[in-house]
Amino acid sequence: MWEGCRLQNKELKIKNGDITLAGTLTTPLKNGPHPLVICIHGSGPLDRDSNTAYQKLNIFNVLAENLASRNIACFRYDKRGIGQSTGDYMSAGHLDFVKDTIAITKHFRNSDDISQIFLLGHSEGTLIAPQVAQECDIEGLLLLCPFITELEQLLEMQGAVMQDFLDQAKGPQAWIPRLVAAINGGVVKGNRKLIRRVRNSSKPVLWHGFKRVEAKWIRELLDISPSRVFETIQVPTLVFVAGKDAQCPPEEGAEIAEIIGDKATHVLIPGLSHMLRIEGDKSGYADYGEQLKRPMAPEAVQTVGDWLEAEISK
Repeated sequence: MWEGCRLQNKELKIKNGDITLAGTLTTPLKNGPHPLVICIHGSGPLDRDSNTAYQKLNIFNVLAENLASRNIACFRYDKRGIGQSTGDYMSAGHLDFVKDTIAITKHFRNSDDISQIFLLGHSEGTLIAPQVAQECDIEGLLLLCPFITELEQLLEMQGAVMQDFLDQAKGPQAWIPRLVAAINGGVVKGNRKLIRRVRNSSKPVLWHGFKRVEAKWIRELLDISPSRVFETIQVPTLVFVAGKDAQCPPEEGAEIAEIIGDKATHVLIPGLSHMLRIEGDKSGYADYGEQLKRPMAPEAVQTVGDWLEAEISK
């Protein structure tokens, strides 16, 4: 915790139809009303802290503590079907996650304790945030590791990076992923097969290889043009780029900022990975295991907080 940081955490449950979204509202002890940041996940079965059962990113909880030290409130929540939130994660689509965030944003927009609302999205969350902004009155957006490449091409790029990692990986932990990839003819070819199957199906969940995949979620993302989403942005926006991002090409940040125009602030942090850690001796996926042993990069936390303070004071 940041030195001198005094905060309080309150557990909340917010309804979206028959779905209950559970989360934590972190506020400064200083009397409000306070500006609020709502944190929006990237892809995967993530809880309120951006963690899964096998990968502890601890992003949103770290941000919440720092923001409280700056007299900014923060709400982070478990995705539907994850943690204490109800619903079925596997059958949910991208638009379901958008609607969940809309419900949360409207809940806080009606609160006398909140003075301003900012939406912070990481990875897939950088698409969800501006989609929510089309439906809700907010003061600003923070896009952490955004991308403009459409999903089919992005999966092609990510598949090539993953295949290169598997080809070089050593040790028993790489055997099963390498075997699965080989059965599908390689990661890239496997992703192409998956996309064809998803497009030719209306089912929310499909088996692909040895695992169930979120077909509805993929299908909805395939129909979205990120550039058109970014064209809708009308509020101040931080375009936050990780210089060593192996999943969302860092060079796309400048293009996104150009689309948004004068309301965009484009910041690139050299050496930062998609997991918001400074990359070590290895690169890309090969370094992820070591990165998880380290906390979120302080310069990333500071960049978020500094931009928010500047916007709130205007």
